[in-house]
Amino acid sequence: MSLTIDDIAKASGVSTATVSRVINKNYPVSKKTRKRVESAVARLGYTPNVFARGLMKARTDSVGILVPFISNPYHTQIVNAVENHLSRNNIFIYLCCSYDDPEREREYVQRLIDRNVDALIVVEGHTMNTPHNAYMDLNPRQPIIMVNEHIATDVRHNIVRCAQEPGLMQAFEHLLETRNRGIALLRGAGFSFDLKERLFKRFRKNNGLDPERNPIYRIHRANEPRAVHEAADLILKLLRKSKAPRAVLAGNDLIAIGVLQGALAAGARVPQDLAIIGVDNTLISEISSPRLSTVDLKMEEVGRGTAKAYLELREHGFKMTDPIRTTIKSQFIHRETS
Repeated sequence: MSLTIDDIAKASGVSTATVSRVINKNYPVSKKTRKRVESAVARLGYTPNVFARGLMKARTDSVGILVPFISNPYHTQIVNAVENHLSRNNIFIYLCCSYDDPEREREYVQRLIDRNVDALIVVEGHTMNTPHNAYMDLNPRQPIIMVNEHIATDVRHNIVRCAQEPGLMQAFEHLLETRNRGIALLRGAGFSFDLKERLFKRFRKNNGLDPERNPIYRIHRANEPRAVHEAADLILKLLRKSKAPRAVLAGNDLIAIGVLQGALAAGARVPQDLAIIGVDNTLISEISSPRLSTVDLKMEEVGRGTAKAYLELREHGFKMTDPIRTTIKSQFIHRETS
């Protein structure tokens, strides 16, 4: 049976109120009494109920983090930065992975709310950037911090984002300068990839590039490891064609690594025959051979900014008048594949 505060009170011969004062350190207690209570706690192995304590303090010092894919290094590195910063401030996290399933996402959101977490951190939720945004009308006791792109910037929730536009346009310009024809975009499904396609189409139009020679291809499950194999198979097929692309802008680093593997398997020289640029600047882009050029979406800064947003909300009792807005600029990183 689980121990209660009453058990500790009986074992130490004091009132439950005194035990509560010792555990929560919110009122002075004599050294003798404190030692007696702490001895009973240690002897019986009592662990305070964090939820009960949270109800008394109006906070639980815990945060719920919801991501679509923990297998994607991009999401992993953001969560790592958030957790690293919050743990230094003694904040506990609950991590939930929705696998991009809207029903599972809604269920996790409700469970986190029921656990009385201090705040919800949603990293690229399934409906975050759709007209039917499930978070638009969500008004829990806890504040919501939405991480990365968001169409409705007037939404009442807090937003920490990395603007993809600067880094992507730098990457497109670099490819145009070094490969003035045959640039292909490989994208996945979702708002982030929709944005890349819109920017690429605008870039093609502004520079008079033929869409047939500068095509767009879709990768299924682009945020999962299988994206690597699919991208490799696709580029092998494309390189056999007479009008093969001279350059590829991959929607993320997973796709880019697949393109690199496929190109090398086909005997293509990188970047001489095929230039490759990824997006994210995850660890795999730094340790690939050759090292992958990529668009840095500043995951470490986004994670730190998200943690700082929570701590700022906490400092104000989670009752700030205006939502937090933090925007970080992306940057093209030129390495060996372009």
